[in-house]
Amino acid sequence: MRISVVIPAYNEESAIQPCLESIKKQTYKDYDIIVVNAESTDKTAEVSSRYTDKVITAKTGSPGPARNLGVKSSGSEVIAFTDADTIVADNWLSEIARIFEDPKVVGAGGVLRPLDARLLDKVMFKINSDLWYRFTAVFGFYQLGTPNCAYRRNAFLSAGGFDEKLSMLEDTELSIRMKKYGKMVIDKRMVVYNSARRFKQEGYIRVFLRYFKEYVHLFMGKAVSSKHFDTIKH
Repeated sequence: MRISVVIPAYNEESAIQPCLESIKKQTYKDYDIIVVNAESTDKTAEVSSRYTDKVITAKTGSPGPARNLGVKSSGSEVIAFTDADTIVADNWLSEIARIFEDPKVVGAGGVLRPLDARLLDKVMFKINSDLWYRFTAVFGFYQLGTPNCAYRRNAFLSAGGFDEKLSMLEDTELSIRMKKYGKMVIDKRMVVYNSARRFKQEGYIRVFLRYFKEYVHLFMGKAVSSKHFDTIKH
């Protein structure tokens, strides 16, 4: 089973190298890496090219369109997504391959753990990016966060991919749509280590309030327009 790892990146020259190195250490070997460079002004493309021949330039400031472009450029059966500021566990792709051995599975997500973590980060990530994901999945509400998720490519394209009009929550919105295409899975054995820099820069309360506001807008059918991708200080 061939897996393509798609990584959108904007001005991530310092963060993306550890990310790519972690993918190169995978125990699973049938994969390729696609970095979608979203008009970075730093050396993101140059650093990425040391690890993969597939560095695509996307004229967008949002991660959704960048990820969609990466999927379209791949011919793999399964597409795995992570972020440029994330380090994946050595068995990450092996776990994804194991899950997708079930032909009914169209989407899978795992848990996030914090990088360079304070005690607060460990507690908040455990609650919000592990227990909450698995709890809501029990009720059929799957939240496949893009630092750690994978989709069967044909089903992803049939669903139309990420909604490019959304500035955030495009991963949750896609998870909701994908349910009608097949089986969805949240598996705690799929582990990645995600940067907590957004929370360190903005604070948990401010980030959660923005998420709460846009969750309400999403489920009421209103526009989701809060800035998110470009709020991180790179």
